[in-house]
Amino acid sequence: MMQNTKTNKQAIKTIVRMGQVWEQTEENEEAGLHYYHITDALNRQWQTIGVNVTDAIQVFENGNDGVWTRIIQLAPFYPDLTTHDLIHMLSIGPEAWRIRNAIQIILNNVERRNAFVNRIVNVNDEDVLNLLYNMKNEFLKRDQLSNQKFMDLYAVNPVEALSVYFLESVDVHTYWEWSEAGGTYSKAIQYKQVKPEMTLAEAIEKAEDEARDLVSGY
Repeated sequence: MMQNTKTNKQAIKTIVRMGQVWEQTEENEEAGLHYYHITDALNRQWQTIGVNVTDAIQVFENGNDGVWTRIIQLAPFYPDLTTHDLIHMLSIGPEAWRIRNAIQIILNNVERRNAFVNRIVNVNDEDVLNLLYNMKNEFLKRDQLSNQKFMDLYAVNPVEALSVYFLESVDVHTYWEWSEAGGTYSKAIQYKQVKPEMTLAEAIEKAEDEARDLVSGY
């Protein structure tokens, strides 16, 4: 089976032919390259070129080049944008579970989801994942869940608290690994103060090392 190598895999809502790229003679007015305006599934408007609609779509699918194919109008702000909406708009199928999970965990409020919409350019699995993890690191360094909110949530649901604090998928098994290593909410806060982007796996390993050092010290 031939691999799909499209750079832009997002759905197209509308495509409209605009003026010619270069002036033609009256006899060839319908011939030659034309600009096309495309509205994508995120409601952004693109400009691209082609000799006809099919050609223009293929050029669009090759992705942004900053000159002929580029975004000319950003998406509006969506005040009620949910993770389900975003997954649908990006056409993320059930087989792309890593992306679906990352969207739900990392983009956990409407402001973050709209920021993602404004920053993504080409829509494909690789670009979506790269932007998600870049934004994750930014959130962990500059917009992390406050320590007080983390402690409050930890007291009610430590699995969810760790998921939101580390911005990664945490299940009960992982929580028990953390707990058995001596992990507590105060240790998580301590570790994050030193390394905000620390993963939970790294935190578990660090807690285990500290526990071994404590035992060997006796």
